[in-house]
Amino acid sequence: MSTTFDLSDFESHLSTQWLGRDFRYFRSLPSTNTHIKKLDADDVEPGMVVLTDNQTGGRGQYDRNWISEAGQNLTFSMVFKPQTSDGFHTLTLACALALVEQVESISEEPCTKIKWPNDVLVNGKKVAGLLTEAVFIGNRPARLVIGIGLNVNQQEYAAQLSEKATSLQIEMEKQIAREELLSNLLARIEHKYRLWHQNQAKLLIHINRKIDGYGQWVGLKVNGAMKQDSYKLLGINETGRLLLLNHEGGIESFSHEQIRIVTD
Repeated sequence: MSTTFDLSDFESHLSTQWLGRDFRYFRSLPSTNTHIKKLDADDVEPGMVVLTDNQTGGRGQYDRNWISEAGQNLTFSMVFKPQTSDGFHTLTLACALALVEQVESISEEPCTKIKWPNDVLVNGKKVAGLLTEAVFIGNRPARLVIGIGLNVNQQEYAAQLSEKATSLQIEMEKQIAREELLSNLLARIEHKYRLWHQNQAKLLIHINRKIDGYGQWVGLKVNGAMKQDSYKLLGINETGRLLLLNHEGGIESFSHEQIRIVTD
């Protein structure tokens, strides 16, 4: 059953300094990312969060559809205004780490991982996806928009998704209050943004430990083609590129657009 997001309950739990203080709620939107990208520059401040209870045209990586049951999940986008475009993907992964830590804070059971490049898994199934898009003025980023779709209380999925997707309620066998969950998640993301902005090395360490396949020999699909050899996943470097060790002892680096990690 669809439920409306309770703004007053959310605001009562919000403890951030700036992220989510400008909060805009819509009963229905095609895409929260697209909505923010279309706003005039004067109407967009760092920390703005746009949330909808019914995202009718949600997009994932490579323009895949993100299907979400109305009133059951969290579909929202955040605005950041970093000075340079360096390390955008690391910031996306920092937000994914915040998601992982938030899930782990409310349950002792699930095995929660970051699936390269921008998904979060619980017990091997996708529970969240992130989509990062930038609006540029010339070669300077005017705004960075990070959208998150988090499956919270949805209990049924289409047949083609049922083996791959899950929700927090399915995994934890209890209903989750979306308002408190979002307020706590934004506090974690604000903290991770500060670490990212300060180029804190410990942030990379914590991200790497949560990447699915970290420290293991994994399969590699490059530009859609499966490589014959396996590689040891070493994690990301300070620019957000993934580092892998080949069997000759050489280290190769890849951007997130190029590769997919195969752990099965």
